[in-house]
Amino acid sequence: MLYTPKELSEEIGINLDQVYRVYIPAGCPHSKDHRGRISINGKEFKTWYEENYKKRKLEKNQAYCVSCKQAVAIVNPERIKDGKNSYLISYCPHCGKKVTRFNDCKRKKNDQ
Repeated sequence: MLYTPKELSEEIGINLDQVYRVYIPAGCPHSKDHRGRISINGKEFKTWYEENYKKRKLEKNQAYCVSCKQAVAIVNPERIKDGKNSYLISYCPHCGKKVTRFNDCKRKKNDQ
């Protein structure tokens, strides 16, 4: 099925700006008609998304650095408890930016 960027954003629950500013410049499969209107094939988009935005598994002693775009080791973490959440704060050994790793998040089991 073909979607407009607005329909796609509503269908998958993201902001419309993310389609125009992130996905299309990153190579999202799309086509333009003679008026410049963009159409996105839903199945092609799903395949492209799963290829380019793979879920990453982290070890217990790792956090993800959004600046370096890679998993990094947690060094000298600071443990923070904020209400029901517990997380570790450390700094990336490559770029020096702050990285966060959630330890424990107590959610309701019966969310409805």
